[in-house]
Amino acid sequence: MANLEWFPINPLLKENGAFYSLSFEKEADLLKPVALTDADSPFSQAEVFQRSLNLQTAADLGVVVGNANANFKSFCFSYEAMMFTDKIVSNPIGGKIYGTRWGAGLRVILNVTDLKTSADFKFGALAASAELGLAKVEYRINTIGFNNPAIFKLLPGPGEFNFDTYTKILDAADKVKKYMSENPDKLTPQPFQVYMSTEVNNDAYVTSRSVIFAARCVSNRDTLAEAFSKSNGKYNADLIRGFYAKIGIVDENSKPSREDRREADDYLEA
Repeated sequence: MANLEWFPINPLLKENGAFYSLSFEKEADLLKPVALTDADSPFSQAEVFQRSLNLQTAADLGVVVGNANANFKSFCFSYEAMMFTDKIVSNPIGGKIYGTRWGAGLRVILNVTDLKTSADFKFGALAASAELGLAKVEYRINTIGFNNPAIFKLLPGPGEFNFDTYTKILDAADKVKKYMSENPDKLTPQPFQVYMSTEVNNDAYVTSRSVIFAARCVSNRDTLAEAFSKSNGKYNADLIRGFYAKIGIVDENSKPSREDRREADDYLEA
């Protein structure tokens, strides 16, 4: 069997149940999560997951968006405080997915660049490194599997990631865990990790003409519907939709923001 690891993934699914973020892979429509059954208890376990990822792999899995160029000074770090259950199969779905973690919780993604030390970082050490100017760190916080405005107010807003931000995130994570344990009926299990081979194929993302076309449409601030119209069947519709989904646009009539345009431009210039 291949060497397997759990990878964080964007839980957004297409109408046919396949992962949006894997739209650039071969047999993309087959790449679905291992299904939950009525007998499963989706929140039977609780754990905090921490791991680093190559920026390109993180982009391919829909965890980060924008410029995914990486070097030894750059990587993505995922911190997830989750209630979950594992579903594993012996015959991989679509030849790639050996398992799925379903659950709900808090996900924090750090984009780390200009790293000035070779230390093996964890979440707290990265906060200290940013505080000391040993790395540039950008962060994004998402809740998975629930929607509670009171919880959202507890999360730190956009800004500099430092030790103060780190402390606020840990405090918010404790409150999220308390909320989930007290309100399991308000949680919806989402496929937030996949069990896959460590030999992740990244080539499709950077070589697809359809993806380049989609990025140019976003740069022009075309809606997804306008992109489909311009494509006129010449480019792969799933790949176009997948690129838009990677930057958070699912509604066909939603106009890309200026920030979306900047992310598309970064991809095209990479």
